Amino acid sequence: MGATAIEAVDAADLDRDARAAWAAFRSARPELASPYFDLRYTLAASQVAPGAAVAVIRQGGEIAGFFPFQRRGGLIQPLAAPLTDYHGLIARPGAAIDLAEVVTALGARRLRYSGLLESGITAGDGEGRAAMIADLSAGYEGWLAQRRAAGHGDFLRDKRRRLRQLEAKHGEVAFTLEKRAAEVLEMVLAVKSEQMLRTGQHDVFSAPWTQGLLRRLTNSTEADFGLRFAVLRAGERVVAAELGLLSGDSYHLWFPIYDPEYAKFSPGALMTLASLEALAGQGVTRVDFGPEGEDYKKFFADPAGRVLEGDVRVGPRPLGALTQAALGAAPPTLRRAATRLDRRLDRITACEPRVGGRVGATLKSVALLGRRHRKFTVGAGLGLAGLGLGLTAE
Repeated sequence: MGATAIEAVDAADLDRDARAAWAAFRSARPELASPYFDLRYTLAASQVAPGAAVAVIRQGGEIAGFFPFQRRGGLIQPLAAPLTDYHGLIARPGAAIDLAEVVTALGARRLRYSGLLESGITAGDGEGRAAMIADLSAGYEGWLAQRRAAGHGDFLRDKRRRLRQLEAKHGEVAFTLEKRAAEVLEMVLAVKSEQMLRTGQHDVFSAPWTQGLLRRLTNSTEADFGLRFAVLRAGERVVAAELGLLSGDSYHLWFPIYDPEYAKFSPGALMTLASLEALAGQGVTRVDFGPEGEDYKKFFADPAGRVLEGDVRVGPRPLGALTQAALGAAPPTLRRAATRLDRRLDRITACEPRVGGRVGATLKSVALLGRRHRKFTVGAGLGLAGLGLGLTAE
């Protein structure tokens, strides 16, 4: 194999040979079909995400893989976290790359991830979840037959009934799958921001760079790459919309919204069915619903590979890690709460590259949690503050 050498470079500085290697690795490994592993996505994210870089990993003098990331002090995260649902090594088939070695070479102490591909790594401590994929390789009718065979015929019949009811009560139902729909982008951003604030989460779209990434993806002029906008209307009213990301014949459903006044008609499911039909008509063969967790995904997709949530640590443990270790002996309820708080911190750290911004966002999140869950105000506040100190120190 030879010695391993790891160098961090700006994505824009990858030369022709490196870009060719990236394309070859991706085409040779079906699990890298996701749009998040498209070099064009990395280039767009690198132009806006603070601390962005790509680790170029060489073994025996030859490029063995790439790892796009963003730096937050001694912590590194996948590039464009928390927006990037999947991440990992873009590596040659059969490569075995130690993520701890990558973290050390980058001068970091910790790597945090939430959707890391298992393939090709030899280090990492994380819990696995299935990636949920809809297979459209046999077309939309073939997919429908597949879902019926899987026992979901009642679900499909129910959605046809709800579609008829929606049309009868609110007028003609129309669906579009568009490119460069600026007004849809603004609507989705506004609704998702309001939703995150209402549920006590950090508003990831309050960071200028996250909006900047979506706008760059919207403005892509390439026919097989960039954001697409699914919109379902009843009469003149938008009842559901979603941003999705296209790369070749693969598509990732990303940010959905729906009008709660129309909830009884299942507008989200109706939009998803219409999206799958339209995408199949455009030659898309794989639609990714993200990692398992939400129950609705099983009606549309099947498990296909696993992704991990966890971290890689090197060197001494910081204060935040000690706080988490102390929670190891706590009751399960408190441990689950700590896990949720850790995820909140990950989002804040990703969105806010400056320590001051992280501290302000952490305090705001504590206040929101306190208003929503008064019984847990003190425990949640202490837990989040402790974790926050750890990550800001890193």
